[in-house]
Amino acid sequence: MTWSQITEQPRVTDLLQASLTNDRLAHAYLFTGPRGTGKMRIAMHLAKSIFCRQHSHDACEQCVNCQRISGGNHPDVFVVRPDGASIKIDQIRALQKEMTMRSLESPHKVYVIEHVDKMTVQAANSLLKFLEEPPKGVVAILLTENSHALLPTILSRCQIIPFSPLPVELLASQLIAEGIPSGMAHLACQITTQLDEARELSQSDWFAQLRNEVIQLSQDCKQRGSYALYSIQELFVKNERLKEELPLFLDMLILWLRDVLYVQVGRHAQLIYRDQQDMLERQAYVWTQAELMQGIGLAMDTRNRIERNANPQLALERLVLQLQGG
Repeated sequence: MTWSQITEQPRVTDLLQASLTNDRLAHAYLFTGPRGTGKMRIAMHLAKSIFCRQHSHDACEQCVNCQRISGGNHPDVFVVRPDGASIKIDQIRALQKEMTMRSLESPHKVYVIEHVDKMTVQAANSLLKFLEEPPKGVVAILLTENSHALLPTILSRCQIIPFSPLPVELLASQLIAEGIPSGMAHLACQITTQLDEARELSQSDWFAQLRNEVIQLSQDCKQRGSYALYSIQELFVKNERLKEELPLFLDMLILWLRDVLYVQVGRHAQLIYRDQQDMLERQAYVWTQAELMQGIGLAMDTRNRIERNANPQLALERLVLQLQGG
């Protein structure tokens, strides 16, 4: 894996590769962005690129140094993670001791602190002093999902590199390459931009069941009249998780109604339920654009009401009646 093959954060990889090529590495970086955006992966690739024996500004993944970093046992690369709920001052002190010792194999040392925002106050103050007077050749890579929780003085001593949420198509393509059906992959990646969560969703039976129920309910609302209310009652009986998962159910319904609208206006390339195009086209004949726009708004309002502790079953029944114009 080379810099050019890491495609999820092109702006970040271009910047780091240029810094390596021009011998202008900062002494401290702060990688900040949502979970699942590749912060640790790129931090490890940067460390490999510093120590790689085959490439001067990249990682070969094959040499002894790259292999040892992958295995977590390189003598000059250290990773610090929270001990329980926080990173404690003893962890930072131990890190400082290691960093001030002479490097065993090169003029460099690298340390990575994951979830740096979870440092105790004492640990944060200790790290700040270390960042103010870093030993020569030491590169710090701090990772966080919440940079606002860090001391401003720590932020000011780091080169801040924001990580963007991963594009839906990129996430979906990764899941499809793992053997997950395209329809499930695209829907899961629309629900969450975190790869691990999307993978878990798309592989779960209850998610597939919820998806089928969304499609069936949208059909019942227009074609089976009052039976749609009975189908909701059955839904709550046979799916014990529905009460807690109803916001997700409504998100999926919103995406379905939007897809029906997209079929009507010819935007097929943007479909999420792309494996259900025949059903979408059938429903496009029975919904008007005005009804679909209203339905999306009603579903969003129902989701908000449930988050304010409305009764889930009554809220969903009310939504069905509104969709039917009752």
